[in-house]
Amino acid sequence: METPRKPIARNLRRWRLTRGLTISALAERAGVAKSTVSLIERGRANPSIDTIWALASELNVPFASLFHDEPTDAELTVVRDDDGAIVAIDRAGKGQGGLIVRHMLTRSGGGAIEIYTLMLQEGAIRRSDGHFAGLFEHIVVAQGTVEIRTDVFAETLHPGDLISFRADRPHSYKALEGHVRLVSVHEYPRHRDAPAPTG
Repeated sequence: METPRKPIARNLRRWRLTRGLTISALAERAGVAKSTVSLIERGRANPSIDTIWALASELNVPFASLFHDEPTDAELTVVRDDDGAIVAIDRAGKGQGGLIVRHMLTRSGGGAIEIYTLMLQEGAIRRSDGHFAGLFEHIVVAQGTVEIRTDVFAETLHPGDLISFRADRPHSYKALEGHVRLVSVHEYPRHRDAPAPTG
């Protein structure tokens, strides 16, 4: 089974060359060390979710484009829970532990969307930098109680609740009661000029 390192290495290099960027230029624009970008492209690094977001943002591609080679264009797609590719695991402490993120789907028909599941252990906090300008995040709580917060709101959500907000500013998720399971849809603005990934 291919580890996430290989697709990330392959796709990061492909998108960087497509955009006509050197490793140094991409690293500088994304605020990532040149050595980190180089190690990722050689498949020798386990980049954090925030590093992947920063690189994808500078490359002007959906986050999941760095994990997957093929676009989803079938008329019917079924992804079983355990089949979703794990794109982030944070078991460390320091207030951000207990997070598992699975990529479930990317479609780029009109405005691109990506679907993820997030699981947080009780008490875990996940802080995220802002994503692409104009990106909306739509979250449905499947299990547990969670607080979602930005600089302009703080909302407590229970199973069955939905929240939709601009995720291009820093935001956080805090698991208040029990294990929290979220379904998150990232909706990219229609004017984005991000070609669908090809094999």
